[in-house]
Amino acid sequence: MRRLQRDAELGDAVAQFNLGIVCGNRTDDNGYVVEDRRTEAIRWLLRSANQGLPRAQNRLAEIYVEGPDASKDMVKACAWFLLAATGQSGARGQSARSGYERAAAHLTATQIAQAHRRASRWRPKIEAEEIEPVVPNLAAMPQ
Repeated sequence: MRRLQRDAELGDAVAQFNLGIVCGNRTDDNGYVVEDRRTEAIRWLLRSANQGLPRAQNRLAEIYVEGPDASKDMVKACAWFLLAATGQSGARGQSARSGYERAAAHLTATQIAQAHRRASRWRPKIEAEEIEPVVPNLAAMPQ
């Protein structure tokens, strides 16, 4: 778990997604209810989704739809579902499209247009720093 946390903090989108999933689970490995860490889950999923990971975009949209403030978050959810649908094919893409259709059914035409504008203006924000390649000092090596 420490490595996952470290990698997520360093900007690894997949680690951020996985940490968001772990934080979003409401039960532990044994099925016992644990504290709800929805806010923390959203934070990590949002960081990952902002980097362009479609799975994170889809899960973030699902959380927005399921959340206590779902009526406020439905436009955000639709925008993330649209992005996830364009970034995934097959069953995952279809799942995102279905999620969009379910969420959009609760919106007005103006709100749907707003979600489409958000999605069309979105650009990924890569966090991970470029890692400098390690170049061995050949002069220092024994010959």
